[in-house]
Amino acid sequence: MKTMDLLAGLRDKLRFIERHYVAASTPFREIKRKIEEHEEPFEWQPFDPETYNCDEPPFSAEWSEATESLNIEGQAALKLVHSALHEYLTSFIDLNRVPLTAKGKNWLERYKKHFLDVYGIDFKKAPVPLEDLEEVNLARNDVEHSGQPFGMTRRQSKEQALRFPDGLFVDDIDRDMARASPGTWPGRIVVTDAGLAEAIRRVETFCKFIDEQS
Repeated sequence: MKTMDLLAGLRDKLRFIERHYVAASTPFREIKRKIEEHEEPFEWQPFDPETYNCDEPPFSAEWSEATESLNIEGQAALKLVHSALHEYLTSFIDLNRVPLTAKGKNWLERYKKHFLDVYGIDFKKAPVPLEDLEEVNLARNDVEHSGQPFGMTRRQSKEQALRFPDGLFVDDIDRDMARASPGTWPGRIVVTDAGLAEAIRRVETFCKFIDEQS
């Protein structure tokens, strides 16, 4: 197997993730569209003073659940993108038969040192800043490990909140709060269409750089 085969495999994975995300998220987009257009089964009913709830518009619960479901699909796709990056770099190391012995604070730091020492490939020279990959890595970690007793919300760890308070995967409202009070509010993790597309672009561009250096 050649490194170009690894890049082809990575691209196959990323294209599948894109297709799967679209297919998996479509039902929840359709629910939100129907609510917006007042289509069956989300038609607005004639005004009834006995059942009217002035606190929230009709079908707010259904809207919120569809929105959360979209975010969960985005988070799941982000984890797959992260795995694709990790698997590409791990397979590169396995292919070249030099065991990984480098030390570092996380796997990305260890791989950066290994690639420089063994192959002369400097991650810092990639067209994607290493910090951008670290943001993807930290967001994936928080999606995996920051669950709470109630609800499906995932929030940034302290490390990610300090490094990326207004990052790619932060809820808009929480981003505004972080800008007003930096480092005091761990943002809610939201993986939008644009955020997922950017994560995929970062990983694909970085791995293409590695392929070109080998």
